[in-house]
Amino acid sequence: MTIQDLKYITPLDIKAAHLNVTSAEMYDEAKKFNQHMYDMQRRRHRFLRDMWSLILLNIFMFAVAMPTAMSSYTSLAFRLSGGSGPVMMAKGGNLFLTYLPAVIYAAAFVYFIVIKKFYSSRLIFILTLIAVPTNYAFLLMAIFNAILVKKMNDVDNEIKEEPGYPGFAELHLSFIRDEESLEEGGMENYSDGEKSDDLESERKENPFDKYRTRWGSGEGAMLADNDISNINNN
Repeated sequence: MTIQDLKYITPLDIKAAHLNVTSAEMYDEAKKFNQHMYDMQRRRHRFLRDMWSLILLNIFMFAVAMPTAMSSYTSLAFRLSGGSGPVMMAKGGNLFLTYLPAVIYAAAFVYFIVIKKFYSSRLIFILTLIAVPTNYAFLLMAIFNAILVKKMNDVDNEIKEEPGYPGFAELHLSFIRDEESLEEGGMENYSDGEKSDDLESERKENPFDKYRTRWGSGEGAMLADNDISNINNN
């Protein structure tokens, strides 16, 4: 569905997520539009699922890789900075130079993926390789990053030309009574203070109304005690 396919719904209606329905045809288009928005929301949820998987994967890998980077067995940067030895027993090395590649990658990830929303699997793979000197485990993360970003990009390409992107909010419908423009059987709506004769049920006759003593008028009238006594005697 594109904006050109819509006859009654305008971009302003989509932006406001609201439509005043004035005809049966407009109502039919609005129903189809809302169903389409629901379908697009489901695709958007797939995209968000992959996005959060990407973010959580990176957080997990940083939590694992950074504490184990101070070792010549796990980090090229640590070895090049003069460090040597296994994890928790390594000596020498430079903490700043060891962690610097991973920090550069994290900044690039936030800028290109989170802010610029540039979903390129090739780009994310190259960016992740920047962090590999900090810990060789980032090489595995580069592969998973590329797979997740490719899935995100495929979904984004499917939905980004759709009206309502990226939120795909369904239209809240309100109805305006227009008997002249509506066909028979069309949609009508009334304000809260207006009642439809078709919807108003008939009131049942109160059997005591014929015995009621009218103290005033309207529904505020009350039965007198002698009236009730007369009813019981009868």
